[in-house]
Amino acid sequence: MTRKITYADVQKAVDEAYELYKSDNNGTVDPRVAADSKPGIFGISLVLTDGRFVDKGDADVLFDLGPIVKIPLSAVLLSQNSPEGLMKKAGVCGCCCKAKTHDASGDKVDMPFGRHGLKAVSNIEPLGDPEGKMKVINDMLVAMSGCEPAFCDNLYKSLKDEIDKENIAARLTATGKEFPEEPSLSLDLYARLLALKMSARQVSVMGATLAADGRNPYSGEYAFDGKIAPYMVTLMATRGRHFIKGWLMRTGLPAKKSFSGAVTVVLPGFGAITAYGPEVDARGTSIKGAQAIAYIADKLGLNVFASARVEVEK
Repeated sequence: MTRKITYADVQKAVDEAYELYKSDNNGTVDPRVAADSKPGIFGISLVLTDGRFVDKGDADVLFDLGPIVKIPLSAVLLSQNSPEGLMKKAGVCGCCCKAKTHDASGDKVDMPFGRHGLKAVSNIEPLGDPEGKMKVINDMLVAMSGCEPAFCDNLYKSLKDEIDKENIAARLTATGKEFPEEPSLSLDLYARLLALKMSARQVSVMGATLAADGRNPYSGEYAFDGKIAPYMVTLMATRGRHFIKGWLMRTGLPAKKSFSGAVTVVLPGFGAITAYGPEVDARGTSIKGAQAIAYIADKLGLNVFASARVEVEK
């Protein structure tokens, strides 16, 4: 079943969402990115799988990718592993029980970023070669987005200071079997990845590439084998502590967010939407960004769980 909408419908929904929420001043900027963020800015970018797009506001302003970098990470991991093999490496069995990250004393190791992202980085090949891994991941990110990311030195130094202060590398090493390589290598690399910077437009191109089964809508080249796209979307829909369950109920769209104030969603066959506003709530979700995307999704009837696929008429 296909439900058709017009490109004018898409433009109108984005325009309305921007006007509705651009003046929302609620929330605060995460201290880790405050030095490089400008409060009050707001941008939305929607990119379709055929390359048509709608940008509104500050869609070209760069922000720290943070956990959004897990999208190209998942593409690399699933290109190097079968889904079943990846589950085993992640410490998840067929019944979906999860391994815990504890040090030798049995205490949980608190980290300045998610455990799953760090494990993902540690399992990417070539093992023990941070620069080789960085090239593999960066090549995937560029193939998906069509551009080279910038880098935020301030965020990288902040994350590194916290890693050193809490002696995280040594505590993770003491776990013995959580990581296939020396944790200090993965910690530094993941901090570098979180500090990469892109714009809402660039992230939406990356999302549209995923929505098009790996085909970049502008270059026409495949960034990855389209067979892994459903697994990547599944990871987006199931990973996200304190966020994803409520979000899926609210919008029906697989998403990733960053503590920098960005939210991006993907709808297979349709495209991607990214909204950026640096003010976040207590759980690190962009207040303006989340509201705007939820409005657009509702207005256009975008929902990955709906029976009808949405098609934008030419």
